[in-house]
Amino acid sequence: MAFKKRPDGTLIRNLHSFRGMLPFLMRNRTESIIYFEQEIDVTETLAYVKKHNKSMEDRSKKMTVFHVFLGAFVRSIALRPQLNRFVSGYRYYQRNELSVNFVAKKTLTDDAQEINVKIAFDPKDTLESITARVNQYVNKAKSDEGNVNSSETDFLMKFPRSILRMIMWGFRVLDYWNLAPASMIRVDPMYTTLFLTNLGSVGIDAPYHHLFEWGNNGLFAAIGKIKKVYSMNSKGEVIGRDIVKLTYTLDDRLSEGIYCARAIDMIKRFVENPAELSEVPDIPQHLLDELNLKPIKSIKEDGYV
Repeated sequence: MAFKKRPDGTLIRNLHSFRGMLPFLMRNRTESIIYFEQEIDVTETLAYVKKHNKSMEDRSKKMTVFHVFLGAFVRSIALRPQLNRFVSGYRYYQRNELSVNFVAKKTLTDDAQEINVKIAFDPKDTLESITARVNQYVNKAKSDEGNVNSSETDFLMKFPRSILRMIMWGFRVLDYWNLAPASMIRVDPMYTTLFLTNLGSVGIDAPYHHLFEWGNNGLFAAIGKIKKVYSMNSKGEVIGRDIVKLTYTLDDRLSEGIYCARAIDMIKRFVENPAELSEVPDIPQHLLDELNLKPIKSIKEDGYV
């Protein structure tokens, strides 16, 4: 058991034999990629966000459509725990935190520094608690103190290329044998449930993003720009709706097709009906047991920023 324990997950036993064979048939995430896209109607979502912000004087609790998407993913993954699995060393693990990583810029300029923000959430978080937590982390990461991930990257880039390649190779070996330091895994943006990017914030549509072979993230999602789409209703009236394209890049080894399809439909439903996310979810105990999450820490306790 010594090499089966990981700081970021619990070994999954009693998998169906075919599922257990998949890492040997598809040895990495590049071989296992599935691409999918959705069109999501955010007309009511925009109205909900506007109404929330109008009644909210505290800027730290101001909401955006990005918060709604993030909340939809957190809620859906909490209800579909198999999306929080990962493959490492040809074995399956249940991740012990429900985390999301995204990139933020310190300022909206071409040469502004990009920072990774990695946040763990509680499965019973509401849209409001998610919004407040995200805003807190982003504000801290944008401060002059920077974040741990940026500091480590700056340090590594001081080495010659040959030494840096050896360091990266050594970490991969340690990770394969479940010996990688927990402190490094905790802050690394590629060791996360979901990598979420909002391209709509810079006015472009959602691409199909790749998965990284580094780390163990098996789900990448991209949010596109909001577009006005016009159609005719049953009364012959032309109506306009606000539509967003959401693209997924998924490691096919995580779960079977129907399970993932239902999760994706759930994400769409939550984005289009954000009021559901403002209610504390009633998650059955068997799903909480399957999630097997460790308690999340505060922004100061987790040492991320």
